[in-house]
Amino acid sequence: GRGYSLPADIQYADARWEIPVVLPLRDCLAQELNMLCQLDCLKTVELLNQTHSGINGLVSSFVKILQEENPSRESTIMRTAGKLTPFHFNKIPELNDSSVPLASQRRQKRFNLKPNESISSESFCSLCYSPLNQSDLTSLSSHDNCKNSDIFVAACCSSCRFQIFPKDPSSMEKFYSLLPEPLVARAKHVRNGDSSLLREQIQDFLLSDSEDDA
Repeated sequence: GRGYSLPADIQYADARWEIPVVLPLRDCLAQELNMLCQLDCLKTVELLNQTHSGINGLVSSFVKILQEENPSRESTIMRTAGKLTPFHFNKIPELNDSSVPLASQRRQKRFNLKPNESISSESFCSLCYSPLNQSDLTSLSSHDNCKNSDIFVAACCSSCRFQIFPKDPSSMEKFYSLLPEPLVARAKHVRNGDSSLLREQIQDFLLSDSEDDA
């Protein structure tokens, strides 16, 4: 359900939010980091091994088995996924400050994207903020006269609709009433962004005011 947004979550930089997120340890394996912490006498936190019956749990267990059989497979999977076309917000912000170290400037040039090497996305899931594909936007445009809860669900990605939202309509209303106001406002922003994107796509076919009067 999240294959479309996968490239957005595995890049070195993610500027979807006001403060960009940078993942300098993206290429480091968990075993390598664990060994480094042991050598430097750093404390680590053990995660509880909970059984997950969903897709994410199955993928995690599959990768874990591969890692035990051949430690290099995990890095191979990561490098393969890294070749997917990223989004425009995966670009590292420009560094024009002369005080920025030379190594940081070189890293920026290495990992920055050219305009034709990225996917442009103007709308994001109201819940997980993953980029929405064209089918999600089409579903959103067909909910103009529906309830607010239905509009919110339509403004989310297919993964959130399948894994998070309750199936029962009455339970969905209760779920919607408990949502924070920023999430509800984000859904309205997604709808407005979808309308702007649609207008931009058909701009060449619209009549101007002068042409309409003629």
